[in-house]
Amino acid sequence: MVTRPLVVVLAAALLAACTVGPDYRAVPPEQVRLQGAQEAVFTTQTPEAAWWRQFEDPVLDRLVADALLASPDVRIAMARVQAARAVFVERRLDPWPHAGAAGALERERRPDAAGGGIDETWSLGFDAAWELDLFGRLRRGAEAARADLEAEEAGLEDMQVSIAAEVARQYFLLRGAQKRIEVAERTLENLAQTQRLTETCFALGAGSELDVQSSRARLKAIEAGIPLLRTVEAQARHRLAVLLGLNPGALDAQLAPRPTPAYTRALPLGDTRELLRRRPDVRAAERRLHAATARIGVATADLFPRISIRGFAGFVSGQAGSLVAGRNEAWALAPSISWAAFDLGSVRARLRATEAAADEVAVQYERAVLAALEDAENTLNAYARQQERLRIVAEQAEAARRAEELARIAYREGAVDFLTLLDAQRTLLAADDALAEAEAAVNVAAAAVYKALGGAAPARGPALAALPRQP
Repeated sequence: MVTRPLVVVLAAALLAACTVGPDYRAVPPEQVRLQGAQEAVFTTQTPEAAWWRQFEDPVLDRLVADALLASPDVRIAMARVQAARAVFVERRLDPWPHAGAAGALERERRPDAAGGGIDETWSLGFDAAWELDLFGRLRRGAEAARADLEAEEAGLEDMQVSIAAEVARQYFLLRGAQKRIEVAERTLENLAQTQRLTETCFALGAGSELDVQSSRARLKAIEAGIPLLRTVEAQARHRLAVLLGLNPGALDAQLAPRPTPAYTRALPLGDTRELLRRRPDVRAAERRLHAATARIGVATADLFPRISIRGFAGFVSGQAGSLVAGRNEAWALAPSISWAAFDLGSVRARLRATEAAADEVAVQYERAVLAALEDAENTLNAYARQQERLRIVAEQAEAARRAEELARIAYREGAVDFLTLLDAQRTLLAADDALAEAEAAVNVAAAAVYKALGGAAPARGPALAALPRQP
């Protein structure tokens, strides 16, 4: 039979099939030693997977949980994962035969036919096509698609880490602004009392107009700073709403002022030596390198011939009424070969371009590693310095508070002039404001630390776990 030699040839070809191009061998991320992690403000204790819960703030817990599922950025990343997954499924099926139903009607007028009639040909059946992946072009394509999918999954995890950190950051900025507003308003009350006292003394002839106007000027200076703080508060509220996929202002009722103390315990970091394994952006860069390497194999396979087989099985007839009759059964088998034998210069040019693109991705991976190390060291150092600053500012605020009390008593007794009291009040306001800012800065720095360490969440975050698993 005609088909027997063809089967023998195909079997021999399949046995000889190979996969061209470089095989990617992932190098396990090296362990690193972060100098900043040795500070006394850190501990090697493993943090909670949801690290923001360590602040023991139910409002923050709810905001982060909602943002991880509802944030537009997270939903965009989820859509990219789904798209990459669909592409991978398609590429994985490429090496297998593809079949589909087919039906056609051909009408042809032939002048040389008797009477110049019109011939009709009806066909109904199944078409099939199969590219024999002799040199691994399709397998390399599936390999690249899988790596792209894994890169997008790591990108989704990275987005979740970023969103959790950004929600925490904006929340702490909000609470810091609210605390500073509360300090300013409390100071205004004290200054108003001082203002009344100076006016009374001036009316009784025991003071001067200089005292009155100096007190009033200080009062207005504090008043003028409050609108700016309210602007910062409003911007943080609006940003939090957008991070949760809501209209600005939608969270105003939930974000009423409440105490948010600074995190003063040793911050648990876990095993920082595994930083490069924990950082999802580094994992995404490594997966993109794998995909780029696999595409070199796709381009290399174009140097070799492609063998394809097309076939048809069904019925062919000149009349629609008798199309499916047994005598009209038909089949066709059409093997073909294509090869850019006279255009290999173009193929090699595309191969060089693919290799250069892979070199670029390799450098991007190296850059991602260096950026991760820099980010981690910077945030660890910043957190340690913010804790150090907080301790100093707290001592300053305590001393300023005591000094203001003594100055107030001495002024009432006439032991010091008004300018001494005014200077003590000015120092107290600055110290309380700095303390509120320092407390918020410590919490913001803690969120930055966990972002730099790749979060403390398990490998599959909530949004990624909600997606169907890859086939």
